[in-house]
Amino acid sequence: MSYDSQDILRTFAEKHGIEFPLLSDQGSREMRRLGLLNERVQEDHTVYRIPPNPRHEGLPYPGVFVLDEAGIITSKRFHESYRERDTGATLIASTLGLLEPADGIVATAVDDVVRVRAWLDSPTYCFFQRIHLNVELAVVPGFHVYGSPASEGLVPLAVELAPLDGVEIGAAAWPAPHPFRPEGPTFELLVHEGVVRGSLPLTFSGAPGAGDRLLQVTIRYQACNESSCFPPTSAQLELLVSEVALVDRSLPTTAAAT
Repeated sequence: MSYDSQDILRTFAEKHGIEFPLLSDQGSREMRRLGLLNERVQEDHTVYRIPPNPRHEGLPYPGVFVLDEAGIITSKRFHESYRERDTGATLIASTLGLLEPADGIVATAVDDVVRVRAWLDSPTYCFFQRIHLNVELAVVPGFHVYGSPASEGLVPLAVELAPLDGVEIGAAAWPAPHPFRPEGPTFELLVHEGVVRGSLPLTFSGAPGAGDRLLQVTIRYQACNESSCFPPTSAQLELLVSEVALVDRSLPTTAAAT
């Protein structure tokens, strides 16, 4: 949904090969009614050193509503900054829970009881786009890795990314660990078993032209069974993400009706 006219949206769709419907909300009436109107755009422009422009009035917060087969809204994903956008692959993966590599580019590390895989939900990025680093641990039956918070002296599952200029690293999301009570002790531990999948959001906030980026990933964990524990382990992986050029999205301010 956009505040642009139907003519402008028609031109935009033809230019970029968009085949799904685009909704025109001239005057931003529906966006205002839904509470989506971003009234801080000019403040953001001041921070980004962008001069005022009448075309930037009436903009919504960037986001997506997720609908089921009956057209009922089941969830939504919105960003406060109008410069942040999820990739299409990210939206599909998060909405449908499909944390599976789609392009075959996967970094892997294996030890005696744990196989670690890491991949990106998009092999490319552009200016102010958000992608996700996905991490999977497959733990052999009879063993577990510790979740967070972990008891003193134990190392919980965690993923870290070496700092990169122009890349904002968000907080990792893991499934909730479940309680585990070892034989003998009267306390419980929080653990993960079987296949564990998590993700880490990355926003490329630097100026265009940074080029391909090498992501250096560290996954830390400690594997144990009911009788013994392995020492804490760190898996070191690398993934390359390529920059794509910004698409020229300029449009005429007016368009002839068809």
